[in-house]
Amino acid sequence: MTVRRVAISTGPTESTVTISALGGTSLRSVERVLSAAGVTGHIVRTSKKVYLTASDFSKSRDAFRGWDLEIDGKIERCVTLLARATDDIIRQKEVIEDILGKNPSATAIDCIPDLVRLDAHQVQAVAVATHPEIKGLCLFDEQGLGKTVMTLAAYHMLKQAGDVTRLLVIAPKNVVFEWVRDTERFFGSKYMAKPVVGTKREKRQGLNVHADIYITNFETTVTLYYRLRDLLEAEQGKILLVVDESFFVKNPGARRTRAIKGLRKSVERCIVLCGTPAPNSPHDIVEQFNIADGGVAFNGVSLPKEREEARPVVQSIIRERGLFIRRLKQDVLPDLPGKTFHRLLLRMQTEQEAVYKAALREYIQGLRSVSEMTFRKQLGTFMARRFALLQICTTPASVVTGYTEVPAKILALDSILDELILKQKEKVIVWSFFTASLDNIYKRYARFHPIRFDGTIVNPIDRKNAVRDFQEDDRSMLFVANPAAAGAGLTLHRARYAIYESLPVQAAHYFQSLDRIHRRGQLRPVEYLVLLCDRTIELNEYERLVKKEKSAHKLLGDVAAELVTRTALLQEAVEAAHLVGLLGSGEIRPEGGRDA
Repeated sequence: MTVRRVAISTGPTESTVTISALGGTSLRSVERVLSAAGVTGHIVRTSKKVYLTASDFSKSRDAFRGWDLEIDGKIERCVTLLARATDDIIRQKEVIEDILGKNPSATAIDCIPDLVRLDAHQVQAVAVATHPEIKGLCLFDEQGLGKTVMTLAAYHMLKQAGDVTRLLVIAPKNVVFEWVRDTERFFGSKYMAKPVVGTKREKRQGLNVHADIYITNFETTVTLYYRLRDLLEAEQGKILLVVDESFFVKNPGARRTRAIKGLRKSVERCIVLCGTPAPNSPHDIVEQFNIADGGVAFNGVSLPKEREEARPVVQSIIRERGLFIRRLKQDVLPDLPGKTFHRLLLRMQTEQEAVYKAALREYIQGLRSVSEMTFRKQLGTFMARRFALLQICTTPASVVTGYTEVPAKILALDSILDELILKQKEKVIVWSFFTASLDNIYKRYARFHPIRFDGTIVNPIDRKNAVRDFQEDDRSMLFVANPAAAGAGLTLHRARYAIYESLPVQAAHYFQSLDRIHRRGQLRPVEYLVLLCDRTIELNEYERLVKKEKSAHKLLGDVAAELVTRTALLQEAVEAAHLVGLLGSGEIRPEGGRDA
């Protein structure tokens, strides 16, 4: 009987393995063994080789029993370490499930006298984050459940136990001072929290100041990487690293992602925080897990490029090996008042509608005049034209010179704000994506003493004061904000009404903005009013967000974004033309040159 022989060596990339058929051994026999083990590798028939991940080789190794294996020593070490790490992470996952499965009152956690009382779900999260075996954790609780206070409580307990010495928080710049405020709120003067902000020189000086807690933004991890690494290594891994709103480090090729992964190697413990970690693609969540657990869960995993194909793979990995906590408000805050959405369809003003039709006509003609290849080259131009259509629905003056008519949405706001603010005495938030629209709203409703919060408010103190004034000053009845700037980290629950005058481009900003008023501490039912110009592509935009929200729980907030194609945009635009009477009127003809 001929003994089948293969050589097992390191692969072309890290964490990959090469299986080479030797002698008279056929490549087909190798394929059959791998297939029986449920493993699929990349086959190179010309050289009789198969490339697969170290993880897949580990799973298929027993299937080669009886074969003559020539195994490189490096592979043995790699597989051994992988198996050990996999066993460790499975055991840690069992720890998490055990803690979350217990009654919070039975969960082992010391009293924290200086801290506000923790809710039951917060006690459980702190117990997980401080467990001796849990060194990396993704805290993916829905927005508004108090991830900041959970993290600060975990730091407090770990410091009291001598497991950590300091805390380094990396967060979006607009929430840096929120961490400082919450530290002072919960601990008073017990811990010194130092915001590391400003110029590169000012940040360096901030890191030279002795503090218990340092909070800085993502940019600092790149510009002062070596200084941060020195800080972490000086404490011999005893600093707790926290990455807030980790959605911002989803791209594996981004400098900030690489920098934070580098810093992760210098600490023992890391907590990753995000309420919407993957609103666009299952791929987005991979690097967040890699930062938390040091790359163990997704080690050697090769994901399909297509979103729909990748989703079950990612779901399987995080279900089996992902160290994370995910709770929804409806599950842990049953007494939190509900929320209601109202979609208000508005008829555009006469001039506004004429401008929209003209822009739509030009957009369709442009799409029809190019080939698929040219479309790909000019994708940015076509997306800009589509964006202009959305602007016209909200603020035509920013697109058309000399436009003087009051847009439909402003007329609607006039009556809505009079009713809510003047008659019902309610504080209101108005969200708008466009700067020109924010300018107009802020000036037009000056009588309500509005607070503005967008990219033009750059001073951290001013941003902090803006939130405080809205929450505490009874004269400030209106908060005018851009979801991209104010959608994360802010508590605005003095209001129970939020109006979307226009929608943000990124789904994550929309999802985060929803929870500024619907969060822990809100005592009244919350209502959202979404203003949409009827018979326009704004309706498509909103429907996309609704679909994403409905499918958010499939993968910790993951949704599948459709591929942008010329055909899809043209179909959408033609449908929009039909709604406003352009199609069939002789002004616009359907694809193919014939009238509908």
